[in-house]
Amino acid sequence: RGGVQLASYAHPPPTARPIGAPQSPRIAMMRAAAASARAPSARARDGLGGPRRAAVRAVAQPPKQRPPADRTVQAATKPYGGAQIEDYGKYVFRGAVADSYLEPFGLTSEDLSSLDWTFDEDKAELVATAMRDWAVDCGATSYAHWFQPMGAGGVRHGQAACVQTSMLSFGADGRPSYEFSADDLLTGETDGSSYPNGGMRATHTAGGYLAVDPLSPPFVLGDVMFIPAAFIAYTGQALDEKTPLHRSAEALSDQGTRLLNLLGVECTGIVANIGLEQEIFLVPRDAYYTRPDLQFVGRTLIGKAPARGQEMCDHYMAPLTSSTAVLQCMQAIQQECYKVGIPLKTRHREVAPN
Repeated sequence: RGGVQLASYAHPPPTARPIGAPQSPRIAMMRAAAASARAPSARARDGLGGPRRAAVRAVAQPPKQRPPADRTVQAATKPYGGAQIEDYGKYVFRGAVADSYLEPFGLTSEDLSSLDWTFDEDKAELVATAMRDWAVDCGATSYAHWFQPMGAGGVRHGQAACVQTSMLSFGADGRPSYEFSADDLLTGETDGSSYPNGGMRATHTAGGYLAVDPLSPPFVLGDVMFIPAAFIAYTGQALDEKTPLHRSAEALSDQGTRLLNLLGVECTGIVANIGLEQEIFLVPRDAYYTRPDLQFVGRTLIGKAPARGQEMCDHYMAPLTSSTAVLQCMQAIQQECYKVGIPLKTRHREVAPN
């Protein structure tokens, strides 16, 4: 009874049409098709057709349309007139961009290259004000201390963490204003309950401390200013993936400098660089939703090996053509990377068959 009642609400009876009112074109076409199906045509009487065939001829079949493509692919297929570099680094607070906002306060981007400003309350307040003005000009209304918790390099590969906080302050007069102080910049929310702690502490006592990482510049994505941060316990133990990286880089610099000085090479420090390569696997949306292995584990578990190996020219050195959305997608990614100061240099196909 309940199901019938729900069905009655979901499908109310059609409104009766007054007598003599004109029929809709669709109903008229359907009735004409049914009448022609019941009345045998001349071809049917001659044995060349039948009522069913006549009905099929009378009712127009809608054309088959492919499902809409992914919005990302649609956006990527928009033409790009080459790499646009006038916005390079606009959404990252460093270099010339940082200088334009720090110089009115008597500071430069070189002042941010050391840790001294984080211990000077007055200087940190000036940096926070300049950073707020830059973020607002970039369209940001919120900020977040952005870090990589333990497991981001393996268990939760690539997953970062943050809490987004609005920079808007709502006064009694009803007019919002932007506020971002040195305290907001230097430290973040102290909560480590969601991350590995060995089960040694209760949830409400699993504290973690966020501190700004002055060696990594803030950047803006959308309406959020992301502030790179380190996540540690109250004992100083690392609860993230970046803190061990910084400690390793510092140890490498100390011992490498010591070794080079013993070999007769005078230096005061070593800066470690890494070259990044981002591989992209593009799969059509309709094909992706037919592959449970891609949906659940993000890799191929079923299927057959390629018809041939890696000996043909349509792999690594093949030209990037506009026959597919691949080149346009790479151009769109490159444009977004330029905005946050990522210096991409090379575009190419991969060795795997594609």
